[in-house]
Amino acid sequence: MRYLTIDDIRLAIPTATLIALSSDDPLAQDIDIAVIERAAASTEELIDAHLRGRYVLPLTNVPTVIRDSTVVLVRHQLYSRRPEGADLPKAISDSYQATLKVLADIRDGRLTIGLDSGQAQPEPGVFKVRAAKKSNFGDRP
Repeated sequence: MRYLTIDDIRLAIPTATLIALSSDDPLAQDIDIAVIERAAASTEELIDAHLRGRYVLPLTNVPTVIRDSTVVLVRHQLYSRRPEGADLPKAISDSYQATLKVLADIRDGRLTIGLDSGQAQPEPGVFKVRAAKKSNFGDRP
């Protein structure tokens, strides 16, 4: 897990709930770390997809906004994997939607993650520029 730790997740989700969300055994007494790691890996890929082209990846320093976004998205993914996941609590669903908006704003340059060492990186490839044709306003036939 590059953008968060298990402790970050434990702060966001009570232990009993985390056990229920991560384990498929209803009698489980421990958190299934493998399930959480898979959720974190897929979440980190989603976040990287938003950051790619604007920031150098992998991030050497993880800004708080990225850590917190990762926690929200992992939490949503853990709730979604349960049979009742279709009926997510409103707070989980709302924070998920808000986090996706934050990531889109970072991607589109409306927000910055405040990296100390990096500036926004140009997109790779060729830039094409088009200008409108010059108007001959006043030159009528």
